[in-house]
Amino acid sequence: MPSYAGPAWNNFIEYPSLASNEYAHDRADAKALIAKITATTNAAKPLMDRALGENGAPLSAIERDSLILQLQAISELREQANVLVQNLFTFVSCERSIDASDDEATKAESQVVELMTDLQTATKPSSLFLDRAPEEIFELYLKHPHTVHEEFAYRQSRKMRETLLSEKEEVLLAKFRLNGPSAFGELYDQIAGSLKCRVQQRDGSVTEMGLAQASGLVRDGHEPTRKAAWHAIQESWKTQEIPCAAILNALAGWRLEEARGRSHTRPVDFLEFPLFQARIQRETLHAMLDAVKSRQEISVRANLAIAHALGKDQLDPWDIVSSAPSKGEGGRRTFKQGLTLIHDALAAIDPSMGDFVKTMEKNQWIDGRVLPTKKHGAYCTEFIKSRTPRVFQTYMGSISDIRTLAHELGHAYHSWAIRDLPLMIRDYPMTLAETASIFAETAFSDQLFAHGSNEEKFEISWQNVTSASAFLANIPARFEFEKNFYEKRAGGFVSATELSDLTDAAWRKWYGDAISLPERQYWMTKLHFSISTVSFYNFPYTFGYLFSLGIYAKKAELGREFLPFYVNLLRDTGRMTAEDLVRKHLGEDITQPDFWLKGLSTVERQVTEFEGLLKGRT
Repeated sequence: MPSYAGPAWNNFIEYPSLASNEYAHDRADAKALIAKITATTNAAKPLMDRALGENGAPLSAIERDSLILQLQAISELREQANVLVQNLFTFVSCERSIDASDDEATKAESQVVELMTDLQTATKPSSLFLDRAPEEIFELYLKHPHTVHEEFAYRQSRKMRETLLSEKEEVLLAKFRLNGPSAFGELYDQIAGSLKCRVQQRDGSVTEMGLAQASGLVRDGHEPTRKAAWHAIQESWKTQEIPCAAILNALAGWRLEEARGRSHTRPVDFLEFPLFQARIQRETLHAMLDAVKSRQEISVRANLAIAHALGKDQLDPWDIVSSAPSKGEGGRRTFKQGLTLIHDALAAIDPSMGDFVKTMEKNQWIDGRVLPTKKHGAYCTEFIKSRTPRVFQTYMGSISDIRTLAHELGHAYHSWAIRDLPLMIRDYPMTLAETASIFAETAFSDQLFAHGSNEEKFEISWQNVTSASAFLANIPARFEFEKNFYEKRAGGFVSATELSDLTDAAWRKWYGDAISLPERQYWMTKLHFSISTVSFYNFPYTFGYLFSLGIYAKKAELGREFLPFYVNLLRDTGRMTAEDLVRKHLGEDITQPDFWLKGLSTVERQVTEFEGLLKGRT
């Protein structure tokens, strides 16, 4: 194993193993709680129906109060069950991430997903009732120390009442998801976890490796290495294009069919639920994308500058995530060195933020190992019982890897800053989830740029322009592809060739002449398109990128007052829409292009800065 590889995490404080008594105990308790929810719901059901005017006479005051007590009891049981189920799911997901071929973990995960489905099915009647309940009953329901924190979530879901189906249909949908979209998402994960790539090495030999390790090599500063890895990945995925096309069509087909049912008499809108999940208005999405498109020259300049730094007139697809070309030796850092850079960057903002990084290291809450069957990608998750975060990554020592680590530690800090809040107001949308992660990236970049060598300054400026490329070209291209795919899927099955054509068109639109040829298979090599729980897993990244730059700009303005401002903002992310959050903390209107254009001006300065460094370098 390379000396710069990262550490193993310690999750055994949660459960010693999948076969442990502790794991079995929590699973049994979760089942028992779900049974209690079902029994309480069945007892309350006649009163719920009458309150909605569906069966029998209106409720008396005594009956109304009895119903409210039953609903509040269900709420408390639901939270207890949810804590256990989510904790179990995090553990098995972590186990599977380390070894995607682990049959025991795969089986355990399917069992936990079944538990999650049972919990959702058991709580569906009460949640549907609260979405539809008369305002008087809803207000009385909230008058409880536990349920008072549910107001924002239910106020939001009550806005979607027109899209609800009958209770029977909603319950069936919840049950069917286990063997519908969830199964297809699981199939994609199994394919990705079992793929082997045959990568040609510098000496001409060929090494077989897992997808995660090969993906790490695509970031290599040595072009022949990343080119060989990229081609190996493409060849490996090509063998799976038929099942991957089936997965993508099944997920989109399910969502479109559900949207048709929920639209009732309105036109079908496949963006309605993704916008609801993101807690943004359609006007906000349009304002952001219109602003980015109006300043597309920024991303084009960024991509051309990257190409010129690599000695090319255009980017090749294997250059998209390349490390900076280095004039010095190595260019890689051990995990300890990388973590120290992040610690110093965050500690410069506030010592407590640096202390948090030390806490993550000391408690072994980070996994950065290079393993043959490890899941590719990076993420932050949380054990909800102990309210402790975990970070997952394949760390191979590049500046890009360190920046990714900073990104995930930013997510972890967000989780840490809100850990004492009631669970119902800790659930923030993806648009706001990127706030702390990209903030941490930016802090790391600034620290290295300010105190690093000339070569390190070039590397970090390189990361700034590659971020501009990612968030202002790659992410919009993903959105463009997915939007066009859903429109085409509404007319029938979309073949693998057609999916590649749609990808090609989207990349050409957003990358322009800065790229030699698009990665036509990106629709299957990028796992985000095949996530079963959410569609349009793209535009929130651009949102978070530009929004976090605005937050970061407040650091110099507020000085010592910045940390309270920042933490208070993070603590509001689970109880406000994005528009309300920005209005409260920044005094801005994100439904207008002006807000987004300010962030783009910051990016433009970063691109100009890199272009200047590049001239001095040559």
